[in-house]
Amino acid sequence: MTVRIEDIIQRIRRDLEASSRGAAGEAPAADADALPPISGRPELEYLNRHWSLFDPLSEMRSHRRLLGTVVLRFKWTFRRLVIGVLDRYFEKERLLLLELVRFNNALAERSDRLLRELTERTKAVAERNDLFLGALDLRVEALEAAAEMKRGLESAPRGGGHAAPGREDLRAEMAAALGGGVGERVRGCATALPVDGRVVVLGCGAGDVLEALRATWPDLRGVESSEALVRQCRVRGFAVEHAGLREALESLPEASLAGLVVSRLADRHDEADWPALVAGAWRSLRPGGVAVFEGIRHGCDRFSWLLGRQRFAIVEARDFLREGSSTTERAIVARRSPGE
Repeated sequence: MTVRIEDIIQRIRRDLEASSRGAAGEAPAADADALPPISGRPELEYLNRHWSLFDPLSEMRSHRRLLGTVVLRFKWTFRRLVIGVLDRYFEKERLLLLELVRFNNALAERSDRLLRELTERTKAVAERNDLFLGALDLRVEALEAAAEMKRGLESAPRGGGHAAPGREDLRAEMAAALGGGVGERVRGCATALPVDGRVVVLGCGAGDVLEALRATWPDLRGVESSEALVRQCRVRGFAVEHAGLREALESLPEASLAGLVVSRLADRHDEADWPALVAGAWRSLRPGGVAVFEGIRHGCDRFSWLLGRQRFAIVEARDFLREGSSTTERAIVARRSPGE
């Protein structure tokens, strides 16, 4: 059975007119039992069979057999051509924007990571530069101090006997500036010093040796020729005598010391004064007393020979790496024989 749209529309109109007349009283109301069932009406059957024609999401169709198909095909092609092109254009733009956003986010994250790494490396390089420059400054200061000490010694008047007071002060201050770590070196060699008597540190500098020995040897006294270094030691609470080293050693009573520490020997005492220094140490020590000679750089064998000639017994000889240099210094521990 072929159903035409025009017939359906005419029938719907007739039903509407009949319903309006019945509602106005022109015709009796229709009996509900006499009406045909809704499911059997041709209009509903047509709608059920051709529901896709009325679905807005379905493909466009026409009830006209020939011309309607051509018109719909044209409409569909035009719609797909125009709207589809616009949709694809804006979709490409949207995808491009999304890709740009992702790229910018990745670039920003990568840039932040590179900046953090660069900052950390810059900090590390700056710290290494600070350490290097600090060590270089110390080395330059040490070289300048050594050069100044050498110029002072060369310009000082030469002659036998005692050194001039200005020269001895200069040597003392230069030795204190160059003798870093002397306290630790002396403490490592001072285990043989007796603890039951007076110990004198000849050339105590700024007090580093006294600080290293104070805890174990209570009867401790220092001798220093530089007035500035003496003031530094006294500020730190040490008993220090301001006198020339050779004069102080000669003025000590015979056999009055349990121990004697001579620090920075090569910087403070000329090699020509070594025999008198060894003899004065032997005279001031009591039998069994111990002397520590620190800071011997050149002529270690000659100094050991002088100790043996003075009847000292060498207890220990220890080499230390000189601070800021590849050369070594020697410390010698010697004991006066108990029977003499």
